[in-house]
Amino acid sequence: METILKHKLSVFTLVVTIISAAVVFIILKFKRRIRKASEAFQYMNISIVTDEEACNNAVLILRRKCAHQNAIGFDCEWVTVGGKKQPVALLQLSTLDGFCGLFRLNQMKTVPSSLKALLEDNNIYKVGVAPTDDAKYLFLDWGVKLKSSLDVRHLARECGYSAGGLATLSEALLQVTLDKHWKVRCSDWEAEKLTERQVVYAAADAHVAIKIFAKLIREYTGRARGSLWLAGNPDTDSQAANDLCRDIADIAFKLKHNHNQKSNGRKDKTMKKEDVVISKRYPHATRTKPLYNNCYLQAPDGELLCTCDKKKALWYVDKGLATVESEAPLTVRLRFEPAGRSVGQVGRYYQLAKENKCVVCGSTHSYIRKNVVPREYRKFFPEVMKDHSSHDVVLLCARCHQLSNTLDLRMRETLARKCHAPLSSGKNYSAEDFNTKKMRAVARALLYQSRSLPEARRRALEAQLLQHYPQCEQITQQLLEEAAATAPEVVMKTEEECHGLKVVEYHLKHEGLLRLEESWREHFLTTMEPKYMPELWSIKHNEERLRIKLDEGRLSQKDLQSIGVTSLT
Repeated sequence: METILKHKLSVFTLVVTIISAAVVFIILKFKRRIRKASEAFQYMNISIVTDEEACNNAVLILRRKCAHQNAIGFDCEWVTVGGKKQPVALLQLSTLDGFCGLFRLNQMKTVPSSLKALLEDNNIYKVGVAPTDDAKYLFLDWGVKLKSSLDVRHLARECGYSAGGLATLSEALLQVTLDKHWKVRCSDWEAEKLTERQVVYAAADAHVAIKIFAKLIREYTGRARGSLWLAGNPDTDSQAANDLCRDIADIAFKLKHNHNQKSNGRKDKTMKKEDVVISKRYPHATRTKPLYNNCYLQAPDGELLCTCDKKKALWYVDKGLATVESEAPLTVRLRFEPAGRSVGQVGRYYQLAKENKCVVCGSTHSYIRKNVVPREYRKFFPEVMKDHSSHDVVLLCARCHQLSNTLDLRMRETLARKCHAPLSSGKNYSAEDFNTKKMRAVARALLYQSRSLPEARRRALEAQLLQHYPQCEQITQQLLEEAAATAPEVVMKTEEECHGLKVVEYHLKHEGLLRLEESWREHFLTTMEPKYMPELWSIKHNEERLRIKLDEGRLSQKDLQSIGVTSLT
């Protein structure tokens, strides 16, 4: 009897085990099956916004629901007519729990202040695929400066996944397939009323982005489950996620051809982090030398004239025009009387030591020279305005430099309309600064193809790069990354007409070149909001400098006419 009971118990246990395994299998299979977005996201609460009151309410909900994540899904839609892009018509923002606001900008005709403040909030990440492109269009079309945009492909690559498009990532990471049929992608987003398919499509794109972001952040921090906390949490993992997001925010994603990554978007377990780096020639190299050496140049009587770089100071010494007064810091004294001396705050500006850091965010890891007044205009200025142009050269990190060049497009368009100087018409065409563009290509060749380059070719490229960056004594990883990330300023070239020349000629006839110069400085301060500008940096710097020269009798009436003014009062 006891044996029979034991046998029955064993059979029962086996049956229970089999049933449990079957249930687990079914559950796992259900969880892994690919579902359509319309099925997977039935829980979404979609709000279509067409007026300011509804916009304010939706923004309040978005801010409240994203408080834990400090991130929202982001996307934009627009119409293309005859190959020409129309202004952004629809803006989509979604929270992790499924609330989605569809803001119909074409019907609101403007971006309400509450929505603008949300988009320009540095503390909330706007996540998606290629959000920097949408950010550019929002700025050009609606004057909104999107901040803290974050491309989820950066995170995908960091976690070891191939960086495909939104649909590829959605299927690989969420097992959700998106509706990417061309009929809905290219549909009329300016229609009086959106179809149900358009609404689902638009909301799903924004929601998938925040879902992917949350999954990748959890994976990055090593947490298998639980809410995503990016603020107010002191634990190390959360801080690591914060640091990562800050590093990749507002950075355009660049595809790298890496054979170790699979094309289906799924994780390659054999891929190592170091495999992402193609060139191994410059690992862990030291940072490039500071761009500002802050050497001191004195008049013959010992009065301080200005700070300068080491190369310039030693040039005076090598030519027998100055003597070395001190080695640390390097101080040289001229043997001749300079044309002018430091007077007032303008003179004091050139005496101050300059800091080697980004004037916008304070980054000290890399910096690129930024011409606040673009060369495409300054090159047409008379010589009297080209002196001491270093005032309008500031340092920006690669990310801020890229953002600033993008925002400059708005100013160029404004000048084009005001001065009747089209950016692209007739024989006008746009082109990047040739030298910077060439050096960017050289840096990328050294950075990504160093191992495949012949030794002689590699040495020749290194010599070219060092010649372009005379302040650097050796090729370093930091120099290569900085040069490779440099975004050359877009200049306008033409055989007959030139945008820059027309703008300069217009200001010569109407407002004067000083006003053109000041408008660019105001634009830089307004759009970039720099926190670390040099002390005594002034919007009216050149006007004050020229007034001093006029008072000292070193400026003629002809000089004044050359800058489009009759007096400096």
